[in-house]
Amino acid sequence: MAPSWHDRDTIRHMETPPTSSNASKRAIALYASIALGFMLIVLSLGNPDETIDRLIVVLFTTLNSAWLPIVYLIGSLGFGRLFRRSFTRRLVAQYSTQWIIELAIGLTITLTLTHALGVLGLLNPITAWIITGLGCLLVLLDRAQYKESFVQSFQRIRISIPGIAFILGSVLVVLMSCIPPGISWDSEFGSYDALSYHLQLPREWLEASRIWPSEHNVYSFLPSYIESAYLHFAHLAGVDHTTPDGLSGMLANEARVTMGVHLFSAFMLIISALAIGSLTKRTIELYMPNTDSKAPALCAQALMMCTPWLTLVGSLAYNEAGVILLGIGALAVVIEKPINPNTRSMLAAFIVAGACSCKPTAIFLLAPAVGVVLLAAIPLRQWLKPIALGLFIGLLTLSPWLIRNQIATGSIVFPQASSIFGIAHWSDTQHAVYQSAHHFQGSLFDRVSMLALPDNTGTSHASTYRGFTNIQWALTPWLGFIGCVVLSLNKQTRTIGQITTLAIALPIVGWLTMTHLQSRFLIPLAPALVVACALALATINHQKLQRTIIAIITSTALCWTTFVVSIQLKSDPFATLVFGTKIYTGEIKAEIAPWTSTLNTILEPNETVYLLGDAAAFYVRSPLIANTVYDRWLIMDAIETHPNAPSKWTASLLDAGVDVVVIGSSEIHRFEHSGWLPETIDTNTLREWIKTLPEPIYVWNLPQSTEPIRAAYRLRNP
Repeated sequence: MAPSWHDRDTIRHMETPPTSSNASKRAIALYASIALGFMLIVLSLGNPDETIDRLIVVLFTTLNSAWLPIVYLIGSLGFGRLFRRSFTRRLVAQYSTQWIIELAIGLTITLTLTHALGVLGLLNPITAWIITGLGCLLVLLDRAQYKESFVQSFQRIRISIPGIAFILGSVLVVLMSCIPPGISWDSEFGSYDALSYHLQLPREWLEASRIWPSEHNVYSFLPSYIESAYLHFAHLAGVDHTTPDGLSGMLANEARVTMGVHLFSAFMLIISALAIGSLTKRTIELYMPNTDSKAPALCAQALMMCTPWLTLVGSLAYNEAGVILLGIGALAVVIEKPINPNTRSMLAAFIVAGACSCKPTAIFLLAPAVGVVLLAAIPLRQWLKPIALGLFIGLLTLSPWLIRNQIATGSIVFPQASSIFGIAHWSDTQHAVYQSAHHFQGSLFDRVSMLALPDNTGTSHASTYRGFTNIQWALTPWLGFIGCVVLSLNKQTRTIGQITTLAIALPIVGWLTMTHLQSRFLIPLAPALVVACALALATINHQKLQRTIIAIITSTALCWTTFVVSIQLKSDPFATLVFGTKIYTGEIKAEIAPWTSTLNTILEPNETVYLLGDAAAFYVRSPLIANTVYDRWLIMDAIETHPNAPSKWTASLLDAGVDVVVIGSSEIHRFEHSGWLPETIDTNTLREWIKTLPEPIYVWNLPQSTEPIRAAYRLRNP
């Protein structure tokens, strides 16, 4: 029997001759030399005298912490292997996208298991190792195939400018991920999101021995699957709930778990870059036959590693890297014509739901793109069943989070859709404040303008450049848009150009209508933008011209990303690297030590501290009380009981067990300016209360400022 088009394509792929082993070894050696030289140059930024010390810290951090995300990802790949038969046929193992499909499926499974066991209170060192160990065992059972694929990939390595850009972009993200969470990126306001919930929630879950929403932190009601993985890391590392001096166990053993979290993001981004290369190559094979895919695939890899926004989210305790990786996996599924449409729909829905469980905005920033590509390859009359199956699988995959929220609050998607599902433990005013803070209030014209023009009312770079004009987007969106135009104008690629354009346009509409228009929220579009650019480059028939353009694009992207990294923290991006997390906890004294360092040193053992106005509590010693601005403030109980007697508020806080209160004046003023303060709290009344307090035990001031930004008061004698 003659082979089908599918088998002929696979056989052609299998017969691609491997390249010289000696040539690949020379290329690897040259890449390593370039990477080491680049690493030393970057680490010398701001303070060349610390270059070697910084290099030692980077090496120690990776040796101490990298094994946590590595075994977690390997275990995830093993679980994905179980689904191989559902999306493969004979010889399909040679397809360039199989590994990313398996990893995306497996990562969704692992994250779901981690979250489910955590919610049930069953996640502990034993169950964590059972999950990860079983996944790693499944990989070992198939080690021969993985080894063969790995060796073949290495044998094809050649020196190229896109290859250099990819390697050096990987170096940048790993170096930045070795910086302790706190002040590593100027646009992130002191890593406020990471310190107030991405890291703080796993800390609280570790101390409580269970994953469960907290009424003092609204973000705990989000799915938080990536944050659940951080808790999984803590159990793999076998850390205690807290260290002997009251710090989170996530900071034990030279912050093994916390730095492992950063490296988890870095590794997911690097894997995503490799995956986007595989996706580009496979797309060209399927939809642009007789076209060379190697150079465009390398370009796609380099662009993924040399987009500053991606470097940022790949070096912090954020959840976007998981969305990117799973998004690429879902796109890899839906382009595969050999897979049955119903199976494609179910697998893609499963993976997309996993991405939504990492960050819910993926529902409208990723799902539409995947849906467009899926349905474009299916005749209209056959849409009904794949759509129905996809919706069913997607809702089923999301159900653990939805059930958890329903049990915890009675509102299935709290804090969203309160008019439909109820207000739960919040007031109508709290919901109104939350919604106003998370939605842009301008007109449609204002929204569209924000996408491509600076906001003249912004007070910082992050708030001024809220769309694609943000410097941290570099060339990527514009190259993607140009790619869409080129593909749409070319007769041979018009269809794929229109599909790609729609896959990018629909998420942008979601961003314009359903978010508060932050530039970082556009990150799930990055894979589609990169693929659009790479496919357009593949249409250039003149090989030398094509490679010249690719070399210019990737080298420019690398220089741009390196520049953005170099200007962080007043051109000293690695200023806190050698100190590690100890500069934040008070274990190391330094001139640039942040406020948490001083606070921890002035607290007496077992004193309960209440952060009034601050929620970035990750580095503060236990026991502590804190809340986000949207949740109920502890002091509100005192205010409501004694509305006109601020002098009595202190007694109420003492009754609640508070020993020391830290009043974050600058944050409270910011909340007041934004209109986010609760109705019962105003700064004038707080000032009257502060006058009744003892002298502060410590005051934090900005240079040349008479107003304190933060002050600590001891309410009772230690």
